Amino acid sequence: MQRGKSIPPLAGEWLWRLLVIFVGYWAAWNSAKLVNVFPDVSAFYISAGLSAALPMLWGWRCMPAIYAAITAARLMDMPGWTFADIDYLGALRQVLVYGMLGLYLRRVWNQPGYRFSLRRANHFISLAFVASLGSAVLTLGIPPFDGLPPEQVGPVFLSFWGGDFAGLMITLPALLILRAGLVKTLAGGEPGLWSRFVSDVRPLSLLLHCFFALVVALFSVALPALLEVEARLSILVLFPVVLAGLSRGTIAGFMAAGVVGTTFLLAGMSLGFPTGEPIELQLVLAISAAMALMAGAAHDDQEHEWKLANFDSVTGLPNRLMLMDRLDQALTMARRTHAPLAVLYLDLDRFKEVNDTLGHHMGDLLLKMAATRMRTCVRESDTVARLGGDEFVVLLLALAGDGLADRVARDILAVLEKPFVLGFRQASVSASIGVALFPGDGEEAATLLKRADQAMYEAKKQGRNRCQYVMNSRQAVAAAAS
Repeated sequence: MQRGKSIPPLAGEWLWRLLVIFVGYWAAWNSAKLVNVFPDVSAFYISAGLSAALPMLWGWRCMPAIYAAITAARLMDMPGWTFADIDYLGALRQVLVYGMLGLYLRRVWNQPGYRFSLRRANHFISLAFVASLGSAVLTLGIPPFDGLPPEQVGPVFLSFWGGDFAGLMITLPALLILRAGLVKTLAGGEPGLWSRFVSDVRPLSLLLHCFFALVVALFSVALPALLEVEARLSILVLFPVVLAGLSRGTIAGFMAAGVVGTTFLLAGMSLGFPTGEPIELQLVLAISAAMALMAGAAHDDQEHEWKLANFDSVTGLPNRLMLMDRLDQALTMARRTHAPLAVLYLDLDRFKEVNDTLGHHMGDLLLKMAATRMRTCVRESDTVARLGGDEFVVLLLALAGDGLADRVARDILAVLEKPFVLGFRQASVSASIGVALFPGDGEEAATLLKRADQAMYEAKKQGRNRCQYVMNSRQAVAAAAS
């Protein structure tokens, strides 16, 4: 009996994507009703954000499925399933306008190593503003809205523009943040927005920012009602959003914006507080998200520039500038406490052969793996730095003798001797290590590095894959520790 053919992997992937698209639009269509701020007017339309996000992630091939999903979701919501009543042109307008926006963003946002900078945040906000505005203008030329009485044109235009603008500003960044959280990167193997946020998360600080956003949002909604005045205080909610973004980054700012938006919606829908006209609420949601993105991106830009100045771009280790700063601080403390320290100058043996035979990309991968292995050999208080090329420095603090330096050097030699798996190939390297000890081999940072470097070259002359001390340094550190 002939066995049935299995579904090809590519076809199976697209079947899964089609299911996601249909379920996503059905959920978006029904969720819009849950946040109605006026009959048939939603606070924000998730479908607008989906129509931009899906082409951005999967390309133009998903756009016919998006069109079918929009029409199917609206058809399922109609009594009797009347095909003639479906707004086919409205669905086409949404797919074309927001789909083209997604395809444009795809050129940049799917690049390896993508980073959401302030310039890109401003660019996205401007594009979302223009796209939603253009979509609202096109809506007025499509049946049944092309025949509206003049007095209804303005409200309909504002409801479509405000809802779509809020939907783009909320949904698209939220989906990207969620995607970054699931795959740990934004597109290419480098730590992404979410993974950086999680590694630096401070729960109490984040909780305080969200609580402050909640208090300010309640204050801006409730105070005018309690005092029975016509004042609009909604602009106040931008303050906690900007504060969270500038203090903690994009995700924290976006979370504060989410608290603000949820508070406004619940205050108007459940608590009965007046939140102004629908367009006012829509713009509060959209501008809160926009300010979160801009303030968070400004914070992330500053952090990125600091990391570029102080850390190696390949391995993530401290660079020469950061090493010298830490070494100067360590020497200042060592002079006060009379506790010796060690500087290990390390050079990889046969690393040039890896670059020449496997290419620089594989060489960079080996450097990353070597850095990870070396970190496992030192304490949390010690420093592993990359000076450039295949040269590294290990700074060991608070030695009670030269035993720790010996052990760390042996451990590093052992872990670097193990083969490195680089794709489908293996590479083997070793290391030559020179050790200089404070105070016996010098009392200044430059002197210690120079003498450790000289000892490293002596280790290479003696056959490589070994550790070499500066002459008489062991006796000097033993005397200092006694």
